Amino acid sequence: MIVRTAAIAAALLVAAQTAPVAAQTAPAPATADPYRDQRALPDPADPASRDALLKARGEAYHRASDAQQTEEELRTTRALNDEIAAQNALADKTDADNRLDYDAALARHQIEVSQAEEQARAAAETARLAQEKYDRDYAAWQEQVRLCRTGFRPACTARPAWVAPAQ
Repeated sequence: MIVRTAAIAAALLVAAQTAPVAAQTAPAPATADPYRDQRALPDPADPASRDALLKARGEAYHRASDAQQTEEELRTTRALNDEIAAQNALADKTDADNRLDYDAALARHQIEVSQAEEQARAAAETARLAQEKYDRDYAAWQEQVRLCRTGFRPACTARPAWVAPAQ
């Protein structure tokens, strides 16, 4: 029993000491790098390549001819196709209605924007004209003050230029 225990202990000791060395020298496993895979992808529009891709994935689709289908299967297929066509027509109508709503909202928005821009232009023009009038009145007042300081008495007692005459 002692011999077996010593042998097992020695085997475990050797394994424990060689495991890190073996781990350091083992090559890293190759991982798939999708960026390095430069194979051409199959054309999804090509029926042959599409079938090959389906077969590679383990799938197969083969359309049975109408002669191989029963009347019940044909009726079911027609009903499904009619339902899909009706859903597509409804979706097309909804899309057209939504496009009309969008175009109308866009036109309203553009009208509002042009009105706001016109109001802003009018307000800017009004402010510019008011500033010009203020600048003229201020210049006239400064001239009147200058004349009054130089001793021209009528300038000191005259009504300011910016005051409108009494009616």
